[in-house]
Amino acid sequence: MNLIHAIFKPKALILLLAIYGLSAWTLRAQENLPEKLHTTIDKTLDDQFAEIEKELARPGDIDQKNILLITVPLENYIEDVLFRINRPAVIYPRVIYGVIRAQLKEGKPRSVVEQLLVDMQKHKEFDKLYAAEKQKP
Repeated sequence: MNLIHAIFKPKALILLLAIYGLSAWTLRAQENLPEKLHTTIDKTLDDQFAEIEKELARPGDIDQKNILLITVPLENYIEDVLFRINRPAVIYPRVIYGVIRAQLKEGKPRSVVEQLLVDMQKHKEFDKLYAAEKQKP
């Protein structure tokens, strides 16, 4: 059982974020974050994760120490696994923003959120959340 399944049942996570997380919390970030990004360039990835963290800090309702560099483990995973085998990375900045925001607002420890992001990337959970968000009317 991976961390995602230990914290949430996968369908419950998708439903929770679709209802409470993505719709409400990405409204502000939608103007500044792309829905989807394909890249093989680590600088592009670096810049995009910095933008996600900047958007998380904007409302001021999450402790800054929990936001700063929270995406680094995910970025390292993508660079180590995907770029090493010369595959482009596909990330969903708005979805990642929503997941981080929802988890931190629930009081989840930073280390748990960092590991959850990596696990979600490994198991293509971001793809599923993106698809669920796109299916909304």
